[in-house]
Amino acid sequence: MTEPRSSMAAPPPQPTSEDVFVERDDGASLFVRDIAMHHERALLILDGIGCSGWAFRRIIPTLAEHTRVLLMHYRGHGRSPDPPRPWHLSMPDLADDAAAVLEARGVGSAVVLGFSMGFQVALEVYRRHRTRVSGLVDLAGPSGRAMATFQGTDIFGHVLPLMRAAMRHAQDLTRRLWRGLVPTTWVQDLGALTRQINFERLRDEDFEIYLDQMAAMNPELFFEMLAEASRHTADDLLPQVRVPTLVIAGAHDRFVPLPTLRRIAFAIPDAQWVVIEDGTHALPAEYAEEIAERLGRFLAAVPQDDASS
Repeated sequence: MTEPRSSMAAPPPQPTSEDVFVERDDGASLFVRDIAMHHERALLILDGIGCSGWAFRRIIPTLAEHTRVLLMHYRGHGRSPDPPRPWHLSMPDLADDAAAVLEARGVGSAVVLGFSMGFQVALEVYRRHRTRVSGLVDLAGPSGRAMATFQGTDIFGHVLPLMRAAMRHAQDLTRRLWRGLVPTTWVQDLGALTRQINFERLRDEDFEIYLDQMAAMNPELFFEMLAEASRHTADDLLPQVRVPTLVIAGAHDRFVPLPTLRRIAFAIPDAQWVVIEDGTHALPAEYAEEIAERLGRFLAAVPQDDASS
């Protein structure tokens, strides 16, 4: 019997944390997990669409040994309830939410990590709240038009309007279908068959958490946010970034392919560029130990501003 891979081991003990809700002026309520608050260095994690921390379960405890970590659930994600309409789901709206979280938690500045769509949000935090950002991390994230590079086509650009219309006009039916279909094994089988995910590296329990989080979402809100991400771009901002930046890519990522991430890395002045050779779009869960080690080294080298506001 072979020993399990190190990244497949059980997560280390969870550090001390505080769960809070940050209220926004439009009535939205944002769930925030604030971890290892005694550290001066701070990291804000902005997740991918439909995600509420599942990919960072084995990374956060390691980072929290030396860094304060804040994990925000977007509007209508995880423990954050659906906001009142209008939902305000644009990337600038989500960036303002992130800045409000830092303000509410007394964090003057933080390294802002964006996973997948979260990097679009992170770039808008930098654009709109520059003094709040001491560094940037792009973890398999595009700089804009989130679905334009999927499988090398723009198929979602044509299909997405139809899906959004269906959600609006048959809400009850689509919610039942969504919650019945998403958390099923065929989704995992499809991911393995199309090589979107490396299931030799990904634990079943982690993927099940992801499917459960997706199934719990309002599908109409999900597709509205996806549409916002598909319209948004921050390409113009990349050459203007003047904080330490780390870009980490999975060599087998079919959602945000390697050439896309390479272009981002080389457009940002002095950005660090790392490729995980067997990583897919789920690389933080697939290579938790390696990602944590890379992040730890990067965070330690970022100049520290006053962390408290």
